[in-house]
Amino acid sequence: MSTKLLDIKDIGHYWDYLGEAAQALREGELVAFPTETVYGLGANAQSKEAVARLYEIKQRPQEKELARLISDIEELGPLLEGLPVAARILMREFWPGPLTIVIRDPDGRDVGIRLPGHKVARDLIRMAGVPILATSANLSGRPPAIDAQGVMESFRGKVKIILDAGPSSLKVPSTVVKVTHEACPSVAPKELWRACHILRLGAIPKERIFDCLKKEEIGVVQ
Repeated sequence: MSTKLLDIKDIGHYWDYLGEAAQALREGELVAFPTETVYGLGANAQSKEAVARLYEIKQRPQEKELARLISDIEELGPLLEGLPVAARILMREFWPGPLTIVIRDPDGRDVGIRLPGHKVARDLIRMAGVPILATSANLSGRPPAIDAQGVMESFRGKVKIILDAGPSSLKVPSTVVKVTHEACPSVAPKELWRACHILRLGAIPKERIFDCLKKEEIGVVQ
C-alpha cells in the first residue's frame, strides 16, 4: 500500500483532502490525523477488519481498549442518559480538549471518549459519518508522533492517508480519567472527585481535574 501525505494546511484543498480521508475511513482504511496533543491513528469502528489492522500495525495489546473520538457531545447518543455528574462537569470544563473520559456503557463495558480540540480532527470525524476509534500514532511503547513526518517514519505503507497540519501544539498525550460514580444528582459537590481515577497523566494536570470537581457551583450541570 502507498501512503498519501496530504497537506491539510493548504486551504484551497482543505475540504477535498478531508473528504478523501473521510471516504478512506468509511471504506475501512486507516487514516492518521492531527490533534492538539499528538497525531492519532483512526479506524472505522464498524469495520472489524480495520480495527484489527489498527491493533496489528501499532503492535497494541488486545486488552488495551481504543478511545472513541467524537466531534460533538450529542454523538454520545444513549451514553448521555444516566451520565455521571462528574463526567458531565469534566466534559463541560475541558471539552473540546485534551481529556479522555472513561465511562461505563449500557452493556457494562468501560469506554474511553474524547472530543478533541483540533479543528481538523473534528471536521474529519464529522465528515466521515461513522464512529471512529483512535489511538496515538506510534508503535506501542514508543513516543507518539507529534508531526506528520513522525507518523510517516513508523507507518509508511501501513496507513492509507496522513493529514499533515504541522506539529501538534501540546506535544503530549491527553489525560485519561475514569469516572466510576453512578449518576446521582444528590451527590455532594465536594465528594465528586472521589469518583474519578487518573489512568494516565497528560496535557491536563491532575490538580485541574480535582479542583474542577471540588467547585461548589454545579447548578448548570444537569
